[in-house]
Amino acid sequence: MNLSLNLFQAAFGVYSRLLPSRAASKAVELMTSPRIKAERRASSRELFHTVVPLRNKGFLSIYGSGPKKILLLHGWSGWIGQFKDLLSVIDADEYTVYAVHPAGHGESQATESHPGRFIEAVLEANEYVGGSFDIGVGHSLGAAALVYAQANKGCFDRLVLVSGPATIKGVLSRFARFVNLGQRSERVFVRDMEETVGLSVERLDLLALAPAIKTPVLLIHDDLDSEVPVAESWALHEAFPRSRMIHTTGYGHSRLLQNPDVAREIVEFTNSPFRP
Repeated sequence: MNLSLNLFQAAFGVYSRLLPSRAASKAVELMTSPRIKAERRASSRELFHTVVPLRNKGFLSIYGSGPKKILLLHGWSGWIGQFKDLLSVIDADEYTVYAVHPAGHGESQATESHPGRFIEAVLEANEYVGGSFDIGVGHSLGAAALVYAQANKGCFDRLVLVSGPATIKGVLSRFARFVNLGQRSERVFVRDMEETVGLSVERLDLLALAPAIKTPVLLIHDDLDSEVPVAESWALHEAFPRSRMIHTTGYGHSRLLQNPDVAREIVEFTNSPFRP
């Protein structure tokens, strides 16, 4: 942890205790402002041949011509290029790949986003293809959005959840701790985020949604993930009626997407009979 981050956290902690409502509003602003380098935003252009606009300022990139449909969704401040290794082992004659850019990410020039925009983009992609996807692969917040979409719309025949959280409330609590919000300010922050997203944290409790999802689910998480604890995927594994859990060690939150064994496991899960 560097000195500037330490100073920021200390200053924000004092700010949140003196002016809890203003600090909460600032935390919402920080939480809903994606931070992505320009080259990462453009990474999909060399991987996909078509991009189409969605409503609510999102986009959908398309590659391949196969009869099976796969949807990819990265996490907060993520980018489609994170799936490059997985794309390299997907047969484009067998699959058509759809990759979502939620508002504020990738081709989208929106400056604000939040979990609701991720969910909307998934549902809009589902409308665009006119039916369910054979498989959905989501990373981090993207995984959470897929679970919500599946529970409410049944968009996928199978799900792969990589480094995903068990609850959005946990995501918000970890962010509040990161910026050092005081307790009163954190309560206001959570309330304001609920108003911004348009969904309560209870409705975004994936552990509560999981038991109703009967489709096969593959969960992949690294033991050393410092952003979303691996225990959250284990909890989801227990909650899903039909799931399998794979854990790696030493790849952290995002680098496991570059693990060739992970890519092979996803392809095998996609093409093989489900085994718990």
